[in-house]
Amino acid sequence: MIELANKIEKLKEITKNKNVAVLFPGQASQYKDMGMSWYNCFDKFKQTFDYINNKIEKEFKDYLGSNLFEIIKDEEKLNITLYSQISIFAVSISCYYTINETIENVVCFAGHSLGEYTALTASNTINLDDAINLVVKRGYYMHHYSQNGTMFAIIYPFSTESISKLENILQNYNAVIANYNSYNQLIVSSPINNTEQIKEEIKKEFNSCKIIPLKVSGAFHSYLVNQANNYLAQEIEKVEFQKPQKPIFLDTQPVTDPQQIKEIMKKQMITPVNWIKTVENINEKYSNLILLEVLPNKILTNLGRKGLNVGEISISIEEI
Repeated sequence: MIELANKIEKLKEITKNKNVAVLFPGQASQYKDMGMSWYNCFDKFKQTFDYINNKIEKEFKDYLGSNLFEIIKDEEKLNITLYSQISIFAVSISCYYTINETIENVVCFAGHSLGEYTALTASNTINLDDAINLVVKRGYYMHHYSQNGTMFAIIYPFSTESISKLENILQNYNAVIANYNSYNQLIVSSPINNTEQIKEEIKKEFNSCKIIPLKVSGAFHSYLVNQANNYLAQEIEKVEFQKPQKPIFLDTQPVTDPQQIKEIMKKQMITPVNWIKTVENINEKYSNLILLEVLPNKILTNLGRKGLNVGEISISIEEI
């Protein structure tokens, strides 16, 4: 507990006199017992996490059938879209509320896929209750209405030209790049019936590449999850959006207009995540910058170090 308490002091030192972009992770950042050491150490983390958990038990039992503690202790359940999204959100926003007063100058927020909902909450664009509702239903719709596609990662030293070449190959098979994570890692969404043929074509063109199937319930960030997106868009339409306290980078650009943010989020599930351009644009816009990734894990930090050339300014709460 002393070590965790020291993290806050270290964070204060690291971010002093810096412009801080706060980054929120998405699905795949989950791990068993994530956030529990923070829960046992920080009152603010416990208070926020308990609030979310109580709301789930009272209002979303029909969607989840489990509370957050049960999910986070169950590794198998935690890796299912239905459960992972609300669990990651709960840990991330509880972490942010614990550290936000420590950071002198937050200049913007950004999130990877699911992480954009945490960014909306942290910036007070939507309130916590609305965020819980949207994240639970997002996980539910993505789990139940996205069964006609699959996803896989391609590990390869890409350039702008080779990315274009890959896009052309995928177009022939009605597949798309779903996540432009870094110049070393791209994620593809494809129809299930085309997947093996697509992989063979990719291996021919990029013969040293490594292809890794992802354990997901659908081909997210593509036209293949239109039905799930339409259901969620109806829920988003009911929510009141406010002007964020600081700009949120959505679809690679800083946005502050509430209606524009709402329209972007209504299409988010079928829109590719261009993390490469998002990080490049943040780095270009702000000087004296730190990219700070909140809990859980350090996936975005590692992307910054290994494939985005921002390693020197990328840090994660996890490793401070």
